[in-house]
Amino acid sequence: MPNIPISLPATERIVIRSFTSVDAQAFSAAARESVETVSPWMPWCSASFSEDSALEWFAVCDREREAARAYDMGVFCRSSGEFLGGASINQLSPHHRYGNIGYWVRQSRQGQGIAKQVVATLCRFGFGQLALFRLEIVVALGNVASEAVAIATGATRECVARNRVFLHGRPADAHVFSLTPDDVAG
Repeated sequence: MPNIPISLPATERIVIRSFTSVDAQAFSAAARESVETVSPWMPWCSASFSEDSALEWFAVCDREREAARAYDMGVFCRSSGEFLGGASINQLSPHHRYGNIGYWVRQSRQGQGIAKQVVATLCRFGFGQLALFRLEIVVALGNVASEAVAIATGATRECVARNRVFLHGRPADAHVFSLTPDDVAG
């Protein structure tokens, strides 16, 4: 199967699409800008994150998308093209037809409802094009901002799963939220 870039239907404010090499500078700058708020939950986000690091990540994203194992993409402002953050459906289980939603928003654009739009767009993609039955949002305990996004999207909090995520070299407990096609119908 050829490596076909993906672009999800745009919302009023955002576009979610595959990364291209020209995104590396904006991605790395956004990562470095966001160390304070993103790094506690996504350890790859560091002050030393470089354009080369971004290009390496983009290559991984391309391979995973081509193999239909994960769909990691960039989030961009529809009107200006500004890089806003990342969005993904990953950890796909083809047999049981579920996956995990991931998102991050650069620090200067947090608190503007972008992540909520990302989740809604990913749900349409996951339940529509990927024909999934369930999407999960897994949020490490203490990640209040991401937890608020999951709640705002109408996701169901199912449990606190022990040792569900691995952060900064240690297992951590996490909330598990779920969304199904019935949750987002209409």
